[in-house]
Amino acid sequence: MAGRPEFYYDEKTKYYRKRVKLPDGRYKDVRGKTKEEVRAKLYELETAVRHGIVLGDNTTVAELAVEWYNNRKDGLSISRQEDYRSAINIRICPVIGAMKVKDVKPEHCQRVMARAAKFSFSTQQKTVSTMKQIFDCAVDNGLIFRSPAEKVKAGGEKPKEKKALTTEQCAKLEAATKGTRAYIFIMLGLYAGLRREEICGLQWRDIDLNSNPPRLIVANAVRFSGGKAVYPAPLKSKAAHRTIPLPPNLANALLDEKKRSNSFFVVHSPDGQHITFQGMRNIIGIIDRRAPMNEAKKKKREQREKELGRSIAPRKTQKNIVKIDFRPTPHQLRHTYITRLIESGMDIKKVQYLAGHDDIRMTLNIYSHVVGNTPEELIGAVAAAFSGQSSGQNENQTATKVLNING
Repeated sequence: MAGRPEFYYDEKTKYYRKRVKLPDGRYKDVRGKTKEEVRAKLYELETAVRHGIVLGDNTTVAELAVEWYNNRKDGLSISRQEDYRSAINIRICPVIGAMKVKDVKPEHCQRVMARAAKFSFSTQQKTVSTMKQIFDCAVDNGLIFRSPAEKVKAGGEKPKEKKALTTEQCAKLEAATKGTRAYIFIMLGLYAGLRREEICGLQWRDIDLNSNPPRLIVANAVRFSGGKAVYPAPLKSKAAHRTIPLPPNLANALLDEKKRSNSFFVVHSPDGQHITFQGMRNIIGIIDRRAPMNEAKKKKREQREKELGRSIAPRKTQKNIVKIDFRPTPHQLRHTYITRLIESGMDIKKVQYLAGHDDIRMTLNIYSHVVGNTPEELIGAVAAAFSGQSSGQNENQTATKVLNING
């Protein structure tokens, strides 16, 4: 008499299946396209049961999202953890969190995105990515056959192409902020390409101004979350830990700043400790007071004037303050640094290292517009590639190869 087969094969779905009894008495079907896949999922299920993690037919989206996040957060950067938490808590679970995973249809996922339509393209992308990963987890654990988020896409207005500051704008920005607390922050962004949190975590022990060339090591960061500044905080990735040579203008600015400093930190609070959330806002405020009013503030001001029926007196500013005619952002300083490196013709792998990018595709994708790709700019490289060749030479080379092959 033939024994019972290891797995049941469903001709209709073309899947192998194994029914397992869980500790609470419920039954769960484990499915896979191959026997090996089913065996792997059975092992995962047994491991989950031993750790008290049981996902079943009554599992809700919120329960699955929490389980999925908790099992992965330890390997993620703080910023990525915040991205996932925001997507789950603010945009996904308020819409479909109470639903059973097995009941969610593609239209429910579209409803999530419809509610998220007010957010930026970047935020919607993070929502889509998180939702897809959660439902892929449901598929992997045999809760559903197919992800309802498979075809969901982000909407919203795509971010405008980032523009680097011109040499003239850099000079104006330096002149406008020299002598203020924002000056050394700006110099580290423009001429070392540090991220905001890296600048705030930089200590004097990380800088060697006596070496040739002078250099700094990116080793610490301050994270800003929920109105608080957290130090020490891990860097964004392993690639963010790097040693950066300093151009003379930045080295001289740091040397002058070190003579005045009474803190371990390069950019610090008045008490010498690491910068606070409000301290960071104050530094940005120094730049903002020298720049034109942004559109959001302008509209808010116009609305307030309309409600009051009169003009609002402009806020008093310091005398002799140097104004600029553009509004730079902290990330734009770093963007300018990386753009200058690429424009100089530096090898892209070296640019990746100095930028602290974990993946070279990020460097290439973001800064591809910097590389000259017009015919006028490419003709020199094309001509050099084929210099010294003529149709006659090509024919001789081909004939030689044929003679060699035929012996």
